[in-house]
Amino acid sequence: MKNLLKITIILFFSFFFLISCDEADDKKSESKSPDEIRLENADSSQKACVKTLGQGVYKDKSLSWKLDSCNVPK
Repeated sequence: MKNLLKITIILFFSFFFLISCDEADDKKSESKSPDEIRLENADSSQKACVKTLGQGVYKDKSLSWKLDSCNVPK
């Protein structure tokens, strides 16, 4: 009987832990910056341009600067 109670408690806490992790992931995906949205809407050549700028001399520049330099529309 004690084992059944322990298993029930463990399952109960595991269930609520998984639900809370799922809600945290949802909140992360909802809070995207306008620059991240611009990057998602860019075509493949523009994304490649932003990636290239992110690896070179301009790696410390902001994402909005890289998007503007690669002609990603606002």
